[in-house]
Amino acid sequence: MSLRILGGSAKGRALQVPESARPSSARIRKSLFDLLASRAPADQFPDFLDLHGGSGAVGLEAASRGYAVTLTEMDPRAVKALEANARALDLPARVVRGDALSMLPRLGQFDVVFSDPPYEADIPGLTRSLFRAGVVRPGGVLICQHPDRVVLPEAQGYERELREYGSNSLTLYWRAAPLPDPAPAGAATDQEAAPDQPDTAPAELG
Repeated sequence: MSLRILGGSAKGRALQVPESARPSSARIRKSLFDLLASRAPADQFPDFLDLHGGSGAVGLEAASRGYAVTLTEMDPRAVKALEANARALDLPARVVRGDALSMLPRLGQFDVVFSDPPYEADIPGLTRSLFRAGVVRPGGVLICQHPDRVVLPEAQGYERELREYGSNSLTLYWRAAPLPDPAPAGAATDQEAAPDQPDTAPAELG
């Protein structure tokens, strides 16, 4: 089985898909990256984490479109396929083997996090774990792909958005950006006028 990269530097190139993978459909991938292009472009939200790398259909698509991508994957066959696909397409992606949740503390924070776990997983529970881990950088977004029958929880500090595609859905959680630091007490502002200056020079004393 193979699928193709939809956009970016590797547009039209084929990915080899391991038997264990269940890649996102072209419709979902196109909708996802159209949305990211308008609301979280790579030049402003550069760091992208694909939590369940699988075929690389999403993570390598992101790399093709200019994101700095990390993919995590447990299946050693899928890891080899991801690495081979990245080399063949000349895409600079970091592939990490292991359980995503256990590795999160050392992976750090990301601007865009994509989670598409196996359907037998406890997807709501996994999503709550991601919130507790703080993997999404303030101002960033967590994107969870899941069956339409699964309802994901609200999360404090995140704005939830649901998009449906037949039997699959994307739930997006936009993390609130930090507020700007207040100006120190007594600091001058741009609107404050400069002290009045005399209109004319003082007359010379005789």
